Amino acid sequence: MTDLDQRIDQTLRERAEGTVDTDRLLAVAVARGRGRIRRRRTTAGAVLGVVAVFGAGVALGPVHLTGSGPRVVIPGLGLPSDAVEAVTPPRLDGVPGAAARPDLVGVDPDVLHFGFAPDGPRYLSWSVQNGVEMARLDIGGRTVTLELAASADALPMRAQGLPALVPELIKDGVFDGSVSHAEGPYGVLAWLRHWQPAPGVYARASSSGPDERDLFDVAAALRLDQAHRCGGPLRLTTLPAGTRLTRCAVTVAPFPAAFGVQMMVSGSTPGAIQVELQYATGIAGTRTEGNRTVNGKPAHIDRQSGELELFGFPKAHLTANFSWPAHGYDEEDAATVLGGAQVAEPLDEPASW
Repeated sequence: MTDLDQRIDQTLRERAEGTVDTDRLLAVAVARGRGRIRRRRTTAGAVLGVVAVFGAGVALGPVHLTGSGPRVVIPGLGLPSDAVEAVTPPRLDGVPGAAARPDLVGVDPDVLHFGFAPDGPRYLSWSVQNGVEMARLDIGGRTVTLELAASADALPMRAQGLPALVPELIKDGVFDGSVSHAEGPYGVLAWLRHWQPAPGVYARASSSGPDERDLFDVAAALRLDQAHRCGGPLRLTTLPAGTRLTRCAVTVAPFPAAFGVQMMVSGSTPGAIQVELQYATGIAGTRTEGNRTVNGKPAHIDRQSGELELFGFPKAHLTANFSWPAHGYDEEDAATVLGGAQVAEPLDEPASW
């Protein structure tokens, strides 16, 4: 663990109880630590910082959201969930689920080849990247992370839902449904299960708590006969030549107070274009004046950070960063992506997604 990992973990230990996935938190911190938070985004940044943390499965206790009223709190480990609304990825009719086409799992970053029973767990976040489809789920105030892949080799060595300080729980090549566990921070047990819910589909679920029952509850609610679109309210319809969508991640933990969508576009050129849609009730007004236009719409370019923002979305920011994590794309590429971006309206109504 790096010095930065240790500082993040120490800070969270001082302010929170529960397990800390510092690897994921570090990745979020790096992705967001590019000089993007300006003074005009103070409120939105604070709210979406909470979104990022809860996307990492970190429990911080009750958090009051700026601009959302004193009674609204974000649920975490052991916190009430009646302050939030359940959101599911938009259904894709006519697209086969993992059971019918296991070879498609993880292939298209904008498609999730699974879902859950109507009375199943609540989504905190979902993503598709590197051949793995993932969902973080809330079950009675506890977090379970589910990963699906078309092969055992596609799953990363460490389960995404395991706390960074827990020794590796690995069962090489064994997907027989058995459960392993180890003691995590503060003596809380971490649980890990490998199984095949359908031929050719490899599943892994992890959680922290007194026992493994949440892992089996998720497996019982899992449905592999359906498909969903990952991007939620955001669609990217035009991409620079030679590029493709390589990553999609959505965090909806505190919805309707806030949510975020992140997509990565890349190709043979080094680097990537990172597109983000950030929504929060605390974002006031809509900017209409910029220093650029994209398809006739006002936009703003920040050359220092390599970020292009397209205006016109109430309580939301839509940006494309083309200089992080490595220089390889330019303003024209970012404008191509944002020029073809489709954003659902109204943003705070998932039925429109």
